[in-house]
Amino acid sequence: CCLCAVSTSGCIVYSSAHTQTLIRIINKTRSNPSRTPHPAIRMRASMWLARLALLSGCLALCVHPAAARDRRSRYPVRHRSRRPRAELAIPGGSCETIQVPMCKNLIPYNTTQLPNQFGHSTQAQVYWAMQRWWPFMDAGCSDNLRNFLCALYLPQCVGDQSAPLYPCMETCRKAKQRCRQQMRRQGVKWNQHFKCKRLLSRATNRCVKPQRESKKAANREYVLCEANKLSMCQNIPFTQGSLPNMYLQSDLSEIEREMSQYAELVSGGCSRKLRLFLCGVFMPFCVQGRPHRQDQGNPSLASSHLPAQLDVPFVVPCREWCQEVYDQCSGEYEQRTQGLPWPGKFHCHRFPSYTDQYGRRNSSHGGDVQTIPCTMPPLDLGGD
Repeated sequence: CCLCAVSTSGCIVYSSAHTQTLIRIINKTRSNPSRTPHPAIRMRASMWLARLALLSGCLALCVHPAAARDRRSRYPVRHRSRRPRAELAIPGGSCETIQVPMCKNLIPYNTTQLPNQFGHSTQAQVYWAMQRWWPFMDAGCSDNLRNFLCALYLPQCVGDQSAPLYPCMETCRKAKQRCRQQMRRQGVKWNQHFKCKRLLSRATNRCVKPQRESKKAANREYVLCEANKLSMCQNIPFTQGSLPNMYLQSDLSEIEREMSQYAELVSGGCSRKLRLFLCGVFMPFCVQGRPHRQDQGNPSLASSHLPAQLDVPFVVPCREWCQEVYDQCSGEYEQRTQGLPWPGKFHCHRFPSYTDQYGRRNSSHGGDVQTIPCTMPPLDLGGD
């Protein structure tokens, strides 16, 4: 109706004029029925009929706007939904300290702002979403993978009234270029929601910038024993450790920063065995030569429960030791981290049991099955 007139009354007048013109054409034809109408007259009549039909529809919309609304409600227009760009996310909360273990003390910033672009409103939700990527962060396929994923799920907080900073497009591309092939070998695809082109460029200075990729050698193929220089592991019965550990970590500085997350938990005294347990997890105890429990020169080591014969040059904490630490410390850890679960790295099913028999005969293979040996805590720490 807006195309044919300014108001409803104008639309009615305009439609009436077209109707009268059409009636005159029809009357001329009826006045002489034996005469065939001129082609121009027939074309003109058809044109006016089409205009009349269009204006009738226009008139119906003008007079009955509710009918148009009803039609739109029955046949809604579908728009393709698009995920909002990360940099346009509206700040929804105040800054909070990062507690997620795969990011805490391991990225260039320590505060975040939730909810994030995926709708996670708590760090516990972020933890469960990021857990599947934790092994690739530790394996070190890229120096930027951890920064990219942490900034994607835990964007950097720059103020309660400002939008948080997500990773730069270059950070995403470097991580993807270096890690996609390794993920593919493990049967894991690059997440379809990790779209690098949707992120801001580092030139905007409004995103978490990438780090320079180090030309470090590939992960160690063999376990090597070396002096344990981790600050938390000084003055323990085991003076040497082996790397890489069970998570393929071999960077001592990165291990040091990750272990610092648990310093307050250790000092809190939830378990006397926690500190030594963490040392054995992050840098398994190196055992060279004969078993330590036969070493009469060190009473603490002599009281450790080590297997009599060792073909593997290192030992890890036993499952029973892990379970005891979990029972004593998991509740306090949850309180200190505002509801985060006990870290998946310390799930006790990952560790061998002390009751397992080493070198058992496997009838199906006809040979000895060697498992990773484990140790229980020394007697001076309450070991059994």
